[in-house]
Amino acid sequence: MFLLAILLPAVIVAAGGVRLLVYMWESMWAEERRELEVRAYFIAGEIEDRARDMEGDHHPHLHEGHPPRHPDERLTAEKRMVIAAVCEDVLKERSGLEGDVSFEVTDKHGERIFATSGWPDSPSVVGESHLGPPAGNGTLRVARVDGSAMRNRAVAIAASGAVIVLLLVAALVSGGVLLVRTLRRERRESRMKTDFIDNVSHELNTPLAGIRLTAELLAEGRIPNGERRQGALKSILTESDRLSRMVSELLDFSRLEKGTRRYSIETFDLAEFASGPAEAQGVDSISRGRAHIAVKGKGALVSADKDAIRQIGINLVGNAVKYSEGAIDIEVEGNEIRFMDRGRGIPPECTERIFERFYRVDDSLTRREGGSGLGLPIARALARGMGGDVTYSPRLGGGSVFTLTLASAEKRKEGTES
Repeated sequence: MFLLAILLPAVIVAAGGVRLLVYMWESMWAEERRELEVRAYFIAGEIEDRARDMEGDHHPHLHEGHPPRHPDERLTAEKRMVIAAVCEDVLKERSGLEGDVSFEVTDKHGERIFATSGWPDSPSVVGESHLGPPAGNGTLRVARVDGSAMRNRAVAIAASGAVIVLLLVAALVSGGVLLVRTLRRERRESRMKTDFIDNVSHELNTPLAGIRLTAELLAEGRIPNGERRQGALKSILTESDRLSRMVSELLDFSRLEKGTRRYSIETFDLAEFASGPAEAQGVDSISRGRAHIAVKGKGALVSADKDAIRQIGINLVGNAVKYSEGAIDIEVEGNEIRFMDRGRGIPPECTERIFERFYRVDDSLTRREGGSGLGLPIARALARGMGGDVTYSPRLGGGSVFTLTLASAEKRKEGTES
């Protein structure tokens, strides 16, 4: 259907362009014919006037009152010579004005009486005018001496018309393809937004339902004091933290979309910052003790927002917890932090799309784990907002590596000074 929507207008435009080209072609030859016929008309009038002036004593046979006795009677040789002489005199006088054309005079039977030396064998366009009785009731024909100019003009019109038609068709096809792509992208985004709303509703309802159920059990006294009661309270805190993270994620996404997210940029040693307690970085509770932070080499001074780094870490570690098992290794080296897991990895065709808003890799694991599909887009947006980036690469031996690159203090200083 989309293909038909593109091709049908293109065919219509192409047909219209061909029709316009034919019209231009016909108009050119019609204009040339009209010009030659106007010339023939005026010259024929001069020839008739000159022939009429010569009638009388010297040429009584040219008198209008003495036409041939029979319509099919042919002109005598003397009459033909006189008419040829008249034509030659007239055309010789107009040679300066009519140098680009040649002439032929024929009698009413089509036999040639006179022709200039440049008369072509097969002229492409001819202007004709009838000669009256003083000139033997013949025909004056006018044609271009050199028809190459007209041929070149015709070729130029054809070429320019073809180029215009091709450009119109190309523009129409390109516009159609762009429109189809835009419609498909909007439809895909609309579908992803719908999935996002469904996922968020589920993600919000799950902790709320757990909190409500546990609170009701506690209020009814159905959970005795002791370890079970403490476990129930801890469950409420865990679900509350989960709910709080979801709300914070939605608020971050809203601020990033509106461009109202503010950063508190400061300069610090990334290795010292990462060497702090995992709980201080916000990754201990979300990783369930599976995250291990290691500093490799000497750290670097970076200029960034510490809260934004923590949020990025929470998002990336949260993804690793959802989609992998085993330890989550966090390596700090220079101005980079690498988050590595041993999960299933990302299909090659999705390595960039995973950073699109609402996008989630469509497989059974992602559907089972749920999520809003905003974690990675928010992480990259936060990093780029600080002058850094978040990128993905497959991990050797299986798994994923998400690398957070931060702007070094020297680079940010150079950018500020420039």
